[in-house]
Amino acid sequence: MFRKIMVATVLAAAAMGANAEDFYLKPAPKGMEMNLPVTVQKSFPNDKARIVFSAMFEAKDLATAQSEVNKTMADAQKAVKDFSSLAQIRNGGYYTQPIYTNPKKGEAPVISGWRARQNIIVETEDVNGVASLVQVGQQAKLALENVSYSLSDEAKAAAQDQLSKDVIEALNKKAESIAVAMKVAPDALRIEKLNFNSFDAPDGAVFAARSMGVNTAFKSVETPVFEAGTSNMSMSVTAVLKTEAAE
Repeated sequence: MFRKIMVATVLAAAAMGANAEDFYLKPAPKGMEMNLPVTVQKSFPNDKARIVFSAMFEAKDLATAQSEVNKTMADAQKAVKDFSSLAQIRNGGYYTQPIYTNPKKGEAPVISGWRARQNIIVETEDVNGVASLVQVGQQAKLALENVSYSLSDEAKAAAQDQLSKDVIEALNKKAESIAVAMKVAPDALRIEKLNFNSFDAPDGAVFAARSMGVNTAFKSVETPVFEAGTSNMSMSVTAVLKTEAAE
């Protein structure tokens, strides 16, 4: 009786082993296609800064308001250009609008003055000199709207080249792992198609800065502190692979 029980147990274990073996993936047949997506993301140091300044003036008449803004901007742009030969300046908008009185009930508002405002955008690849450049603009009576950092065209192109190499390397490693799991020789996988997509994060704006120390050249405005930071970029590739007989 005991011998019969032992034999039955061995047979049951053998049957379970056979069923477990059936559960594993079978070798992929020749001609089977599969989609293999891979994404690589990296951070790259920003090498370009964008600074937005503004000047605004209010006066009883439009001509005076515009003249004051024009003079302030002319002096400020000269100061920025004299300070940095790398700074590129372009107009960010020029606006004028009437200022109305706050009328009593039943009365119509009337124009009591005018407001003029101009924005300029200063771009530079001297990211280490941004704090001093901002200080020059503020000393020239400009208001700082925001500072943002990004990658220059050259840096972005270099980053994309690096990402394309990294994503192909990651694709090869992933394809090799899948080939082993599916019992296919790695050299039996052929690439039918590759689709690339690259993405980068938007510029990060800095709206406030800590003041640290005083620049001796501009004692009335303390030097702000900014960090250029990094930009995240990613590249994705989707490969269409096809199994063939190993050579």
